[in-house]
Amino acid sequence: MLPELQRIELRSSHILFRAGESARYVHFPEGALISLLVTMEDGRSAEVSLIGAEGILGVHEILGAERCQYTAMVAVPGSCLRMGIKTFKLLCTNRNALQLRLDEYLRYLLVQVSQTAACNRLHRVKQRLARRLLMIQDRVGRAEFPMTHESLSAALGTPRSEVSFAAEALRFLRIIDYTHGKVIILNRQHLESASCECYHVIHREYLRLR
Repeated sequence: MLPELQRIELRSSHILFRAGESARYVHFPEGALISLLVTMEDGRSAEVSLIGAEGILGVHEILGAERCQYTAMVAVPGSCLRMGIKTFKLLCTNRNALQLRLDEYLRYLLVQVSQTAACNRLHRVKQRLARRLLMIQDRVGRAEFPMTHESLSAALGTPRSEVSFAAEALRFLRIIDYTHGKVIILNRQHLESASCECYHVIHREYLRLR
């Protein structure tokens, strides 16, 4: 694969493609973290998946979709490898190791998307916020990363005021801190306790994939 891959740097909030567009590349995040957002007609959005170094952006297109059904936005800046979709499809022929690995990721992705949908519908904002922060830390490998209340509001499909209230509750308990567009996880164990079972379901599958 290496001769066909190009390394690029992704900045925070950069849009790789929007819903309704055709994607030309598949992306393999290294240090970057990519958020998949579904946007409704009234402009509200919600995150359905996070993709880090464990995954690949472009699954729907690999499976034959002509148009993207979601917007791919950079949640955490960093490096990323990319390859033309047609080239990647050719490499996946004959049920080789690459195709088998892609199948494993698809199973994980189904768990993440379905559990996230249930979480967004059934759990409190503070639990959902804790889940997302834990998922981000797992993928970036550090306790401090760039994040704003606006981006969290878009990801959780929740008004900014509610996200700010939930974040302040975690800050009051000294579980997290935030300043100037950054979030710092101070106590991961307590953050896991503040989350819901959805994080643990997704995390088990994440560890199995990794």
